[in-house]
Amino acid sequence: MRTRDLDDAIHEASEARDVRASLKVGDRSYARFPTTLAARTVTPPEPLSIMPSARFSGLQRNRLRASSIRPAEPTSPGVPTLDYEGGAVIRRHQRSWSGVNASLAEVRCEGYLHVDLGSRWTQLSVVLEAVGGRFETLSNSWRGQTASHDVPRPLSLIPTGLNAHGQATDLRFLCHLVLQFDVPKLVPMVQDEIDLSDAFAPRLMFADAGIMHFAQLFAAECASDEPHSRLYGDNLSTALVLALSRLSKPKLERISHGQLSPWQLRRVTEYFFAHLADDIQLQQACDLVKLSRSYFSRAFKMSTGLAPHQWVLRARIDKAKQLLLECDRPLAQIAVDVGFADQAHFTRTFGRAVGKSPGAWQRACCT
Repeated sequence: MRTRDLDDAIHEASEARDVRASLKVGDRSYARFPTTLAARTVTPPEPLSIMPSARFSGLQRNRLRASSIRPAEPTSPGVPTLDYEGGAVIRRHQRSWSGVNASLAEVRCEGYLHVDLGSRWTQLSVVLEAVGGRFETLSNSWRGQTASHDVPRPLSLIPTGLNAHGQATDLRFLCHLVLQFDVPKLVPMVQDEIDLSDAFAPRLMFADAGIMHFAQLFAAECASDEPHSRLYGDNLSTALVLALSRLSKPKLERISHGQLSPWQLRRVTEYFFAHLADDIQLQQACDLVKLSRSYFSRAFKMSTGLAPHQWVLRARIDKAKQLLLECDRPLAQIAVDVGFADQAHFTRTFGRAVGKSPGAWQRACCT
């Protein structure tokens, strides 16, 4: 049986639209695409048969009587609207495509946050940004193995009927995307190319760069105020389901050799967090785990996806966001506290990483 290659699905989605501008969602920068209209096929109505009026009226009464006692058919899922207990939603964007409904929320938090993620429909929960704390997806009825509680921006695939919830402590800001799947509508879209039982197998607190990329594209479409393309959304939905289905397939070459061990990664990242305000030297981190500089650099990137200096830069930006939300400290002081040379250096670096100046990001998240 032929399986569509993921690159082909991504190519189809990209062909539906050309990149034209840059869109900002929270502190993330995404691509915006112009609208492309899909061709519509209009099917002419079938001609009505002519029958005697008395017989026709009796038939109509029978039909009405039958419809009044017919049990209600299950409806398609609506756009999910979640209640974030302990937080205030400052912006909410919602959109729907064939088989997928999306809800994007930016939430200002005061510490503890709780949100019910259980639904009659399969959902993908995506943490696009969490400032000041860690958002976790939990379930008392879940008997599977949670991937990790240390994922900074976790993904969770929650099947129909699973009693699950998200919670966080010490959280100040959350950008949260929920994608809800209408399986009956997806079946004709994927035909026999994708096993939906594999695609929607439950998984809590996992990370996958490809699926996160698709989630960011959905978030960009949600936040865009331009008319959206049905063709683009359908192609994006198919590519996402294909990527989900491949999570359950065993990898031919799972590269674990060459990565840092869990204790090594934990020791190094804890050291980085504790010394964000300092001028961190690579050799100091290498000495903690007794590795050479070249081997440590390769192993750290294989373990985190980022080079050590990139990881530290992202940690400094995340810490700066937390300080911007928690206090009225001057920008110059925040810059020094998170390890930048001065306010100008901080503003330039923050703007490149986030797409907004520190002051503009603070105003957007606090109002």
